[in-house]
Amino acid sequence: MAHVGLTVPDIDAAIDWYRNVLGFTVSSPPATFEPDDDHVGELLTDALGEFEQLTIAHLSTSSGVAVEFLEFAETEERASIEPQRAGWAHLCLVDPDVEELAGRIDEQGGDHYADVWEIFPDEEYELTYCEDPFGNKLEIYSHSDEQIYANRS
Repeated sequence: MAHVGLTVPDIDAAIDWYRNVLGFTVSSPPATFEPDDDHVGELLTDALGEFEQLTIAHLSTSSGVAVEFLEFAETEERASIEPQRAGWAHLCLVDPDVEELAGRIDEQGGDHYADVWEIFPDEEYELTYCEDPFGNKLEIYSHSDEQIYANRS
């Protein structure tokens, strides 16, 4: 996977939050585009639909997967994601100290709303769920999927 795209109401606030709270690094700083910007404007309009103005930035996780932030001039605040509906449900991050990261998210304007759970009873693998300040759900795993599910079928 190269990246996941998230629409946010304030790209600068999102960049600051993801850098300061989750340790992401900026790989491509914010760039603003308009539909009449030659090739790029045409490409973005074709891919994302009509827009007045669009700002895009890419941040990278420690594992090299990127998150692309999109801020449209007409971006509206949105209600929380409903996992029971079709579409993206959450981003999953890996941190060996699930509880500490969840606490940091809570302290920095996010919401740690679920308990910390063992993925499988009596094993060291933990998870929990949070939301960033923009309504995007974040799952936190203590280990990567490869480690957790390597010997399960």
